[in-house]
Amino acid sequence: ELTLRRSYSVTRHPYTTNLIFQGYEGFARVKSAHGARRTLCVTTARSIDNQPTTMLSHLLKENAGSVIVSTGNVLNVSDLRKKAGQKPTDELTDCLRSTFAEAELVEGQQQPRLVTRRNNDLKEKVQEHQRTDIKIGAKIFLNQYTEGGLAEAVEKLFDTLNVSYLDNLILAYHPRSAATDNGVESNGEVKEGVIEWAVGTDNAVSQLKKLWSTLERYAADGKIGQLGIADLDVDSMRDLFEASSVHPTIAQINLAACCVVPPQLQEFCGQNDIQMLTHSDPQELLPQQVLSKLELDAYHATWITRYQVHIKCRGVLAGKGFIVGLAHN
Repeated sequence: ELTLRRSYSVTRHPYTTNLIFQGYEGFARVKSAHGARRTLCVTTARSIDNQPTTMLSHLLKENAGSVIVSTGNVLNVSDLRKKAGQKPTDELTDCLRSTFAEAELVEGQQQPRLVTRRNNDLKEKVQEHQRTDIKIGAKIFLNQYTEGGLAEAVEKLFDTLNVSYLDNLILAYHPRSAATDNGVESNGEVKEGVIEWAVGTDNAVSQLKKLWSTLERYAADGKIGQLGIADLDVDSMRDLFEASSVHPTIAQINLAACCVVPPQLQEFCGQNDIQMLTHSDPQELLPQQVLSKLELDAYHATWITRYQVHIKCRGVLAGKGFIVGLAHN
Protein backbone atom coordinates (compact mmCIF):
# COMPACT_ATOMS: atom_id res chain seq x y z
CA GLU A 1 0.00 0.00 0.00
CA LEU A 2 2.12 2.85 -1.33
CA THR A 3 1.49 6.57 -1.46
CA LEU A 4 4.23 8.42 -3.34
CA ARG A 5 4.47 12.03 -4.40
CA ARG A 6 6.05 11.56 -7.81
CA SER A 7 7.10 8.92 -10.31
CA TYR A 8 9.07 6.02 -8.93
CA SER A 9 10.13 2.47 -9.61
CA VAL A 10 9.90 -0.26 -7.01
CA THR A 11 11.59 -3.65 -7.09
CA ARG A 12 11.69 -6.50 -4.62
CA HIS A 13 15.03 -8.16 -4.00
CA PRO A 14 14.57 -11.91 -4.62
CA TYR A 15 16.26 -12.91 -1.37
CA THR A 16 14.83 -10.32 1.01
CA THR A 17 11.54 -8.67 1.84
CA ASN A 18 12.99 -5.18 1.39
CA LEU A 19 11.48 -2.84 -1.15
CA ILE A 20 14.04 -0.92 -3.20
CA PHE A 21 12.95 2.57 -4.33
CA GLN A 22 14.77 4.18 -7.24
CA GLY A 23 14.68 7.88 -8.00
CA TYR A 24 12.49 8.66 -5.03
CA GLU A 25 12.96 10.27 -1.68
CA GLY A 26 10.04 10.44 0.72
CA PHE A 27 7.72 8.07 2.53
CA ALA A 28 5.99 4.79 1.82
CA ARG A 29 3.22 3.15 3.82
CA VAL A 30 3.72 -0.59 3.87
CA LYS A 31 1.25 -3.22 5.03
CA SER A 32 2.89 -6.52 5.93
CA ALA A 33 1.42 -9.98 5.59
CA HIS A 34 0.62 -9.86 9.31
CA GLY A 35 -1.37 -6.66 8.91
CA ALA A 36 1.11 -4.39 10.68
CA ARG A 37 1.37 -0.94 9.15
CA ARG A 38 4.63 0.96 9.04
CA THR A 39 5.65 4.28 7.58
CA LEU A 40 9.12 4.02 6.09
CA CYS A 41 11.40 6.97 5.49
CA VAL A 42 13.16 6.43 2.15
CA THR A 43 16.34 8.29 1.23
CA THR A 44 19.08 8.04 -1.31
CA ALA A 45 22.57 7.16 -0.12
CA ARG A 46 24.55 10.14 1.12
CA SER A 47 26.79 11.12 4.00
CA ILE A 48 25.08 11.95 7.27
CA ASP A 49 26.32 15.54 7.06
CA ASN A 50 24.13 16.00 3.98
CA GLN A 51 21.08 14.05 5.06
CA PRO A 52 17.73 15.83 5.14
CA THR A 53 16.29 16.36 8.58
CA THR A 54 12.86 17.46 7.36
CA MET A 55 11.79 13.86 6.96
CA LEU A 56 11.13 13.23 10.63
CA SER A 57 9.00 16.36 10.74
CA HIS A 58 6.89 14.93 7.90
CA LEU A 59 6.85 11.54 9.58
CA LEU A 60 5.41 13.06 12.74
CA LYS A 61 3.15 15.64 11.15
CA GLU A 62 0.01 14.01 12.55
CA ASN A 63 1.47 13.43 16.00
CA ALA A 64 0.95 16.14 18.61
CA GLY A 65 2.03 14.00 21.54
CA SER A 66 5.23 12.37 22.65
CA VAL A 67 7.80 10.46 20.60
CA ILE A 68 10.62 8.06 21.43
CA VAL A 69 13.54 7.90 19.00
CA SER A 70 15.81 4.85 19.18
CA THR A 71 19.03 5.03 17.18
CA GLY A 72 19.72 1.31 17.40
CA ASN A 73 23.31 0.10 17.29
CA VAL A 74 25.26 3.08 15.95
CA LEU A 75 28.40 0.93 15.68
CA ASN A 76 26.74 -0.67 12.67
CA VAL A 77 26.61 2.66 10.77
CA SER A 78 29.83 3.23 8.85
CA ASP A 79 29.49 7.02 8.64
CA LEU A 80 29.18 7.21 12.42
CA ARG A 81 32.13 4.90 13.06
CA LYS A 82 34.33 7.33 11.13
CA LYS A 83 33.55 10.12 13.60
CA ALA A 84 35.25 8.86 16.74
CA GLY A 85 36.19 11.39 19.40
CA GLN A 86 33.27 13.75 18.89
CA LYS A 87 31.84 15.89 21.62
CA PRO A 88 28.83 14.16 23.22
CA THR A 89 26.22 16.55 21.82
CA ASP A 90 27.72 16.37 18.32
CA GLU A 91 27.74 12.58 18.51
CA LEU A 92 24.08 12.45 19.55
CA THR A 93 23.11 14.94 16.84
CA ASP A 94 24.79 12.87 14.11
CA CYS A 95 23.22 9.68 15.45
CA LEU A 96 19.77 11.28 15.32
CA ARG A 97 20.33 12.60 11.79
CA SER A 98 21.43 9.17 10.64
CA THR A 99 18.42 7.54 12.31
CA PHE A 100 15.97 10.00 10.76
CA ALA A 101 17.38 9.25 7.32
CA GLU A 102 16.58 5.55 7.76
CA ALA A 103 13.57 5.97 10.00
CA GLU A 104 10.67 3.63 10.56
CA LEU A 105 7.62 4.82 12.46
CA VAL A 106 5.96 1.94 14.27
CA GLU A 107 2.30 2.86 14.06
CA GLY A 108 -0.52 1.91 16.36
CA GLN A 109 -2.55 3.25 19.21
CA GLN A 110 0.33 3.50 21.64
CA GLN A 111 1.70 6.75 22.96
CA PRO A 112 4.43 7.75 22.75
CA ARG A 113 5.06 6.98 19.11
CA LEU A 114 8.22 5.00 18.39
CA VAL A 115 10.73 5.95 15.69
CA THR A 116 13.46 3.39 15.06
CA ARG A 117 16.21 2.69 12.56
CA ARG A 118 15.52 0.07 9.93
CA ASN A 119 17.96 -2.84 9.60
CA ASN A 120 19.06 -2.48 13.21
CA ASP A 121 21.16 -5.37 14.55
CA LEU A 122 21.19 -4.33 18.22
CA LYS A 123 19.16 -7.20 19.68
CA GLU A 124 21.06 -9.71 17.57
CA LYS A 125 24.37 -8.36 18.87
CA VAL A 126 23.16 -8.68 22.46
CA GLN A 127 21.80 -12.18 21.93
CA GLU A 128 25.01 -13.44 20.33
CA HIS A 129 26.41 -13.85 23.84
CA GLN A 130 25.26 -15.26 27.14
CA ARG A 131 23.96 -12.48 29.37
CA THR A 132 26.66 -13.29 31.94
CA ASP A 133 29.33 -12.72 29.25
CA ILE A 134 28.36 -9.12 28.51
CA LYS A 135 28.26 -5.93 30.57
CA ILE A 136 25.53 -3.39 29.92
CA GLY A 137 25.92 0.12 31.26
CA ALA A 138 23.77 3.20 30.70
CA LYS A 139 23.46 6.84 31.61
CA ILE A 140 20.15 8.70 31.75
CA PHE A 141 20.12 12.48 31.30
CA LEU A 142 17.26 14.50 32.82
CA ASN A 143 16.84 18.26 32.66
CA GLN A 144 13.39 18.37 34.18
CA TYR A 145 11.87 16.68 37.19
CA THR A 146 9.82 13.72 35.99
CA GLU A 147 9.61 10.46 37.89
CA GLY A 148 7.40 9.03 35.15
CA GLY A 149 9.92 10.03 32.49
CA LEU A 150 12.75 8.34 34.38
CA ALA A 151 10.76 5.11 34.72
CA GLU A 152 9.85 5.31 31.03
CA ALA A 153 13.53 5.69 30.12
CA VAL A 154 14.49 2.60 32.14
CA GLU A 155 11.65 0.47 30.79
CA LYS A 156 12.37 1.50 27.21
CA LEU A 157 16.02 0.57 27.70
CA PHE A 158 15.07 -2.93 28.86
CA ASP A 159 12.74 -3.28 25.87
CA THR A 160 15.26 -1.95 23.34
CA LEU A 161 18.00 -4.32 24.45
CA ASN A 162 15.59 -7.18 25.18
CA VAL A 163 17.16 -7.76 28.60
CA SER A 164 15.85 -7.78 32.16
CA TYR A 165 19.03 -6.68 33.97
CA LEU A 166 21.50 -3.80 33.73
CA ASP A 167 24.97 -3.99 35.24
CA ASN A 168 25.05 -0.28 36.06
CA LEU A 169 23.01 2.85 35.54
CA ILE A 170 24.12 6.44 36.14
CA LEU A 171 21.69 9.30 36.59
CA ALA A 172 22.61 12.82 35.47
CA TYR A 173 19.96 15.21 36.78
CA HIS A 174 20.47 18.87 35.96
CA PRO A 175 17.28 20.94 36.24
CA ARG A 176 17.05 22.99 33.07
CA SER A 177 17.02 26.34 34.87
CA ALA A 178 20.46 25.48 36.26
CA ALA A 179 21.89 23.55 33.30
CA THR A 180 24.98 25.11 31.71
CA ASP A 181 27.85 23.95 29.55
CA ASN A 182 30.61 21.69 30.84
CA GLY A 183 32.15 22.81 34.09
CA VAL A 184 31.47 25.75 36.36
CA GLU A 185 32.26 29.16 34.98
CA SER A 186 33.46 32.28 36.77
CA ASN A 187 34.14 35.35 34.62
CA GLY A 188 34.20 33.07 31.58
CA GLU A 189 36.76 30.70 33.08
CA VAL A 190 36.28 27.20 34.41
CA LYS A 191 37.13 26.91 38.09
CA GLU A 192 39.14 23.76 38.62
CA GLY A 193 38.31 21.60 41.60
CA VAL A 194 34.86 23.16 42.05
CA ILE A 195 31.60 21.27 41.64
CA GLU A 196 28.41 23.28 41.95
CA TRP A 197 25.26 21.31 41.27
CA ALA A 198 21.78 22.74 40.55
CA VAL A 199 22.75 26.24 41.66
CA GLY A 200 19.73 28.54 41.61
CA THR A 201 17.20 25.70 41.58
CA ASP A 202 14.84 25.28 44.52
CA ASN A 203 14.15 21.80 45.90
CA ALA A 204 16.70 20.16 43.60
CA VAL A 205 17.96 17.79 46.31
CA SER A 206 14.46 16.71 47.35
CA GLN A 207 13.58 16.15 43.69
CA LEU A 208 16.74 14.10 43.22
CA LYS A 209 15.86 11.93 46.21
CA LYS A 210 12.46 11.13 44.68
CA LEU A 211 14.07 10.30 41.34
CA TRP A 212 16.59 8.12 43.13
CA SER A 213 13.80 6.20 44.86
CA THR A 214 12.50 5.27 41.41
CA LEU A 215 15.86 3.71 40.56
CA GLU A 216 16.08 2.06 43.98
CA ARG A 217 12.98 0.01 43.19
CA TYR A 218 14.70 -1.46 40.13
CA ALA A 219 17.81 -2.22 42.16
CA ALA A 220 15.76 -3.83 44.94
CA ASP A 221 14.07 -6.05 42.33
CA GLY A 222 17.47 -7.18 41.05
CA LYS A 223 17.11 -5.37 37.71
CA ILE A 224 20.05 -2.97 38.17
CA GLY A 225 23.35 -4.01 39.72
CA GLN A 226 24.97 -0.64 40.51
CA LEU A 227 23.51 2.84 40.71
CA GLY A 228 25.58 5.94 40.06
CA ILE A 229 25.12 9.70 40.12
CA ALA A 230 26.81 12.46 38.13
CA ASP A 231 28.15 15.87 39.10
CA LEU A 232 27.01 16.17 42.72
CA ASP A 233 28.89 18.39 45.14
CA VAL A 234 29.86 16.80 48.44
CA ASP A 235 26.91 18.21 50.42
CA SER A 236 24.34 16.99 47.90
CA MET A 237 26.11 13.63 47.68
CA ARG A 238 26.01 13.26 51.45
CA ASP A 239 22.30 14.15 51.56
CA LEU A 240 21.48 11.61 48.86
CA PHE A 241 23.62 8.90 50.44
CA GLU A 242 22.10 9.30 53.90
CA ALA A 243 18.53 9.33 52.54
CA SER A 244 18.89 6.32 50.25
CA SER A 245 18.32 2.66 50.96
CA VAL A 246 20.35 1.66 47.88
CA HIS A 247 23.46 3.82 48.04
CA PRO A 248 25.25 5.17 44.97
CA THR A 249 28.39 3.16 44.25
CA ILE A 250 29.56 5.34 41.32
CA ALA A 251 30.17 9.09 41.32
CA GLN A 252 30.90 10.76 38.00
CA ILE A 253 32.61 14.13 37.91
CA ASN A 254 33.15 16.34 34.89
CA LEU A 255 36.60 16.49 33.32
CA ALA A 256 36.44 20.29 33.48
CA ALA A 257 36.45 20.14 37.27
CA CYS A 258 38.47 17.00 37.98
CA CYS A 259 42.02 18.23 37.43
CA VAL A 260 41.83 18.98 41.12
CA VAL A 261 39.26 16.62 42.62
CA PRO A 262 37.43 18.35 45.50
CA PRO A 263 39.18 16.90 48.58
CA GLN A 264 36.00 16.60 50.67
CA LEU A 265 34.19 14.74 47.89
CA GLN A 266 37.17 12.46 47.36
CA GLU A 267 37.31 11.71 51.08
CA PHE A 268 33.58 11.01 51.31
CA CYS A 269 33.64 8.66 48.32
CA GLY A 270 36.68 6.84 49.69
CA GLN A 271 35.04 6.33 53.08
CA ASN A 272 31.85 4.95 51.52
CA ASP A 273 33.28 2.73 48.76
CA ILE A 274 32.02 4.98 45.97
CA GLN A 275 34.00 4.64 42.75
CA MET A 276 34.91 8.00 41.20
CA LEU A 277 34.83 8.22 37.40
CA THR A 278 35.20 11.11 34.96
CA HIS A 279 33.06 12.18 32.01
CA SER A 280 32.86 14.99 29.46
CA ASP A 281 29.09 15.28 29.03
CA PRO A 282 27.44 18.71 29.06
CA GLN A 283 24.71 19.31 31.58
CA GLU A 284 22.15 19.57 28.78
CA LEU A 285 22.95 16.96 26.15
CA LEU A 286 20.25 17.91 23.63
CA PRO A 287 19.46 21.62 23.99
CA GLN A 288 16.65 23.32 22.13
CA GLN A 289 18.97 24.97 19.62
CA VAL A 290 20.15 21.52 18.49
CA LEU A 291 16.55 20.34 18.10
CA SER A 292 15.94 23.44 16.00
CA LYS A 293 18.80 22.44 13.70
CA LEU A 294 17.11 19.06 13.35
CA GLU A 295 13.89 20.94 12.46
CA LEU A 296 12.18 19.68 15.59
CA ASP A 297 11.38 23.08 17.07
CA ALA A 298 7.99 21.82 18.23
CA TYR A 299 9.58 19.25 20.56
CA HIS A 300 11.82 19.22 23.62
CA ALA A 301 13.81 16.36 25.13
CA THR A 302 12.27 14.94 28.31
CA TRP A 303 14.96 12.29 28.83
CA ILE A 304 17.95 10.81 27.00
CA THR A 305 19.57 7.41 27.52
CA ARG A 306 23.01 6.44 26.27
CA TYR A 307 23.90 2.77 26.56
CA GLN A 308 26.90 0.55 25.84
CA VAL A 309 27.25 -3.22 25.60
CA HIS A 310 30.72 -4.69 26.28
CA ILE A 311 31.97 -8.25 25.93
CA LYS A 312 33.54 -8.91 29.33
CA CYS A 313 36.36 -11.31 28.48
CA ARG A 314 37.73 -9.12 25.68
CA GLY A 315 36.62 -5.67 26.72
CA VAL A 316 35.22 -5.16 23.22
CA LEU A 317 32.38 -2.72 22.62
CA ALA A 318 29.65 -4.75 20.88
CA GLY A 319 26.83 -2.23 20.87
CA LYS A 320 26.15 1.43 21.53
CA GLY A 321 23.23 3.74 21.01
CA PHE A 322 20.85 6.41 22.24
CA ILE A 323 17.17 6.50 23.11
CA VAL A 324 15.55 9.92 23.26
CA GLY A 325 12.18 10.83 24.71
CA LEU A 326 10.65 13.87 22.98
CA ALA A 327 7.53 15.75 24.03
CA HIS A 328 5.53 18.25 22.01
CA ASN A 329 5.91 21.78 23.34
